[in-house]
Amino acid sequence: MEPVSRTAAAIATLVIIKAFEKTGEIIGEKAWNEGEKLLVLLKRKEPSTAKVIEQAKTQPLDYGQAYLIGQQVEEAAKKDPEIAQAVEAVANEAQPQLTNTIIENWQGINIKGGTNTISGNTFNF
Repeated sequence: MEPVSRTAAAIATLVIIKAFEKTGEIIGEKAWNEGEKLLVLLKRKEPSTAKVIEQAKTQPLDYGQAYLIGQQVEEAAKKDPEIAQAVEAVANEAQPQLTNTIIENWQGINIKGGTNTISGNTFNF
């Protein structure tokens, strides 16, 4: 996965964790821990970016704001290999769990296992 999509995954994790936290869903503990490690690292090396992420935890966040935060973290990751490594760790832990959680809870419908195939549709209009 490219660094841009890794950053997007990491930032989405930080934002989505808060959203699922409100609905009682639990994202994997390891993904949560990696996200917290990234935030601590950002507080030390990029305090302005960390402050924006901290504010996002308490305020509703729209796509535009999440994108801007992602851009800030992307720039920080380009400048600092330690931040880049932390972003990579968050993305690695979060990606499979986010996909499963979203599929399982899409509009309140629990879909687990099986294959997503539709065959022999006979809709006539």
